[in-house]
Amino acid sequence: MKKNIKLLILILFLTMSSLLYSQQFPSGYEIFEKAKNAVAIVNVYDENRNLIRIGSGFTYTPDGQIVTTHSLVNGGTYVKIKVNDKEFAPVALYKIDRRRDIIVYKVDGSNLPFLSIGNSNDVKVGDRVFSIGNPRGYERSFTEGLVSGKRDFGAGKIFFQFTGPNEQGMVGSPLLNEKSEVIGIISSRSYMNEDINFAIQINSVKEILESTDVKNYSVPNFFVYEKPPTNFNIGLSYESMGDHATAIWYYLKSLKDEVKAETYRRLAYCHEQLGNFKFAEDYYRKARELDGK
Repeated sequence: MKKNIKLLILILFLTMSSLLYSQQFPSGYEIFEKAKNAVAIVNVYDENRNLIRIGSGFTYTPDGQIVTTHSLVNGGTYVKIKVNDKEFAPVALYKIDRRRDIIVYKVDGSNLPFLSIGNSNDVKVGDRVFSIGNPRGYERSFTEGLVSGKRDFGAGKIFFQFTGPNEQGMVGSPLLNEKSEVIGIISSRSYMNEDINFAIQINSVKEILESTDVKNYSVPNFFVYEKPPTNFNIGLSYESMGDHATAIWYYLKSLKDEVKAETYRRLAYCHEQLGNFKFAEDYYRKARELDGK
């Protein structure tokens, strides 16, 4: 009888311990499911739209601000981003700090899944860390490792050293804690030992990510093909990037090549976006007149 009671107590103890452990330490699957849809695939292309680099990034705001490393996209002409199974061309370059290897693109999205930014100061050597990226193009690959060191290389370059695979395609991936919060961004290893993994500590770049001072620089749109590169098509390209003022300039030039109703409609739309409603009204009227001829 006493043996049965002892066995029952042991079973209850093990059950309670298991429950407490599972509540305190989420499984890798739980972390992956919580974070996977906010991780982006970042493909970088040259001027001829040849793929030259594959990497990762992540959304950290629901309105489509996506962060990755500057070293990933540096030297490329076009960038194509896939997040939550939808492909985007960035509409603007919002924030950039080359020294700290950070770049933020804005895509035309709303209510996108996003990751919360954690506090990297709370991370200790030996803590479990996780990442989701695209090694060699294998999308949403999940890895687990440990923080093996904290490194300050000066000039604001503060990194975590961590264990775990870091194949080509993982650069720009979020380094996550057990709450699925971003505590680092996996960095390029080109200027470091290729056998050691490093991630930018998120606190060292948090001021950039949270800044409301955006650049709003135009970027070339991968999905717009200027064939042939007429003034009208160049105008379409700038319009697609949200640079309506430059688009207007090219549309006006295209009217010297050929007068078309569609050109006037595009001019009207661009002026409408800029708040120039009198110009928009005049151009819409000219488009209707041409359509009636």
